[in-house]
Amino acid sequence: MGEGRKYIIMACNIVFFTVMALLLPLGFEENDDVMMAMIANGTYSGAPDFHLVYINVLYGFVVAGLYSLTTAVEWYTVLFAALHVLSMSVLVYCILTMPNRARWERILWLVVLYVLWARIIIAFQFTTTAGLVCLAGCALLLRESSKSRWSGVALVVIGALIRFMAAGLVGLLMAPIIVYTYRLEWRRYIPIVVMLTVIVGCRGVNKMVYDHDSEWKYYRAYNQLRAQLNDNPNAYKLTVSQLPEGIDAMDYQLLLRFVPDAEQIDLPAIRQLSATVGKVPYRQQMDNLHRLDKYAVEVAILLALLVLMMLTTGNRSKLIFLCLYTLFIMGLIVHVSLDGFLKNRVFLCMLMPMMVTDFMLLPNTTGLKRRWGIGIAFAVLSGWYVWQMYEEHTTAEYNRYTWTHLQQPLLEYMPHDAYVTTIGTSMMMESTNPWHIWPYDFKKYTLGWLTWCPLNKPVGHSYRTLLREDMYVFTDVNYVHPHTALQRVCEQIGKHYGVPTEIKWICRNGKYALVKVKVSE
Repeated sequence: MGEGRKYIIMACNIVFFTVMALLLPLGFEENDDVMMAMIANGTYSGAPDFHLVYINVLYGFVVAGLYSLTTAVEWYTVLFAALHVLSMSVLVYCILTMPNRARWERILWLVVLYVLWARIIIAFQFTTTAGLVCLAGCALLLRESSKSRWSGVALVVIGALIRFMAAGLVGLLMAPIIVYTYRLEWRRYIPIVVMLTVIVGCRGVNKMVYDHDSEWKYYRAYNQLRAQLNDNPNAYKLTVSQLPEGIDAMDYQLLLRFVPDAEQIDLPAIRQLSATVGKVPYRQQMDNLHRLDKYAVEVAILLALLVLMMLTTGNRSKLIFLCLYTLFIMGLIVHVSLDGFLKNRVFLCMLMPMMVTDFMLLPNTTGLKRRWGIGIAFAVLSGWYVWQMYEEHTTAEYNRYTWTHLQQPLLEYMPHDAYVTTIGTSMMMESTNPWHIWPYDFKKYTLGWLTWCPLNKPVGHSYRTLLREDMYVFTDVNYVHPHTALQRVCEQIGKHYGVPTEIKWICRNGKYALVKVKVSE
């Protein structure tokens, strides 16, 4: 395929991304990306900053540096969009140029990949971006050209900088097909060795930068353990009697609801909790597998495809590999689910590499039954994800309306440079226009994943922070009622700090409210 065709593929993907971004329209899946963009562009702390928390500082240096040049461009979103287009162009190029594949097979796989890409675009997110970039890099590592393999190394490293765990998951799923293709040709492993060395070095640099400052070091350690607890279904199974000594049961419940009091549950305490959750019996962990039922359609289709390929291949070594790969996939899905919530973005990071691997392992002979079987399976899979996109689009439209017409007007009642925190995940900041992150006149201080973050200074890290004159609380109206999260927070302030409190309404509509926690008169 000539150079001209490469540019045609790139141009087509730019058009596809643009159309999808306008029609869906493009939006972030969660407010994590909004907050990291606000840190990078300087909205959060007053100046562009490279501490993007979940993204390596080396990538953060690039993004913050671009914002230092100009804030007229939302570089956080633009770079992700560019990486999406580049990565998908690489995948399309690899599929179109792979030998011994019929035209119908190429078309079928491209249709499914574009459907999955559209599903990723509608819930724009750094995890799936990292997965897509790493997948494109792995596809290039499988090519014969030395130039392609080194380009693949660069893409995998970029993916690992954006989200190490997502890139690692994709790399783990692609590793068997890479080893199967390379065999014992040790020279072909040299780029991979270099790649892994660079990734380890980048991780080391990230750790050194955070460890250089004691506050950032503490925050990084605290946030990693907090995230593990919040994303672990076993953490929600602990009874009061199982909690470590000195941990208040209500403080623990509020921690799991993303409202931690970090003075009561500090780093030593959260380490104790993490160790306790890690001792949950295996039988209880197995109970988490019932959550996999929401992926039953996708898993059934993948298994059907693998069985079809097993039945039609005449290659003994390929047959053995397919059997082992199937067991590997199922084992990995089960393993992830034992102590974590298998989220859609993570499953998509697993699904796309499996589809690419399936394409590369297709038998060279084409039978009519296999055509029909694969065609039906892919039609069901594509239809399933088109339906998911419709549901996601409907939800996103509702969230955008809520953010624009119900939530933002309440925030306008706050004074300039005030702080705001949320109880739960009521504030739908993810519905912000990703091409122009809302230029807030206030900082969003959250008791969630930014607890202990040095960028929050001089704001503290306990519930007493809520008593500040410049602190407002955005919440669902229902959370102000007795026995809900905000009321529980007020009770804990009285219990731990001896301060009686009351909730003062600032403004509200039928669904949401802006309130202040005040010392009772």
